[in-house]
Amino acid sequence: MRGLWESRGIRSAFKFILTCAALWWLYRQIDWAQVLPLLRRADWGLILAAFVLYNVSQVISARRLQSHLAPVPIQDGFPFLLKLYYRSMFFNLFLPGGIGGDGYKVWMLRQRHKTRYKTLISATLLDRGSGLLAIVLLLVLLAGQSNWVADRIRAGVFIDTGLVLLTVAGGWAIYRFVFPTFRSAFVPTLALSLLIQGAQVGAILLLLRSVGVSDAWLEYALVFLFSSLASVLPLTVGGIGIREFVFLSAAAYLPILPEHAVLATLLFFLVNAVSSLLGAAIDLPAQPKGEDPD
Repeated sequence: MRGLWESRGIRSAFKFILTCAALWWLYRQIDWAQVLPLLRRADWGLILAAFVLYNVSQVISARRLQSHLAPVPIQDGFPFLLKLYYRSMFFNLFLPGGIGGDGYKVWMLRQRHKTRYKTLISATLLDRGSGLLAIVLLLVLLAGQSNWVADRIRAGVFIDTGLVLLTVAGGWAIYRFVFPTFRSAFVPTLALSLLIQGAQVGAILLLLRSVGVSDAWLEYALVFLFSSLASVLPLTVGGIGIREFVFLSAAAYLPILPEHAVLATLLFFLVNAVSSLLGAAIDLPAQPKGEDPD
């Protein structure tokens, strides 16, 4: 037990150090003389619209979780699951890669329903995996529409279509053969995941427009989706610094401006943080099965 505690402590310390390093790197890379005036001139009406759109994506995420839990079966009402989702978002602010929030969901549902941990973990893993599948699909679809990408990677419409079909087939195979209990949830949850990622892409584009960006929309959207994949990795606390690192790195190769990209991602983190803090005010005492506090 002591060895396990020590290993967890080492991992936590490593992630904390990596988070500090990412923030320091970010601070040194940003041209604050250009970023701060952009922030002062930002359109806060568009920022508010991005905040609303981001929270719409979280409401849809709670519905996707409900769809993944239906085959278990867990029949918690949507209001409870929405509260659970926001509560888990609050934990994600402080823990790496969303692991803390997923762990909280599993723990709370276990307390309420006494369902096997293995089943609940499978449902939460698929919930996250469905989102990753949607990101990959959107990356492929948007890359096929980008002139900048087309000039450098001449894939062609047949290859793009093949990649889309292969990605969907791979996701379906995982549901069908690895997690057969949840196979009926594949299509509806994938559709919801595409809506979620589409809403979040819309939010980042609104944030970019709020700081004066009026072109290279596809390229910004592609980098945002790629940064969403990177932020899932449990490398820093709450994913802080990862999106910014991806955007700054991409700015060296894509037709995007570093100061605009970084400011938009910082605003996106602020939108996420404020939304997640709503979960701090939510109290979800464990209830016996059938006793939903809603």
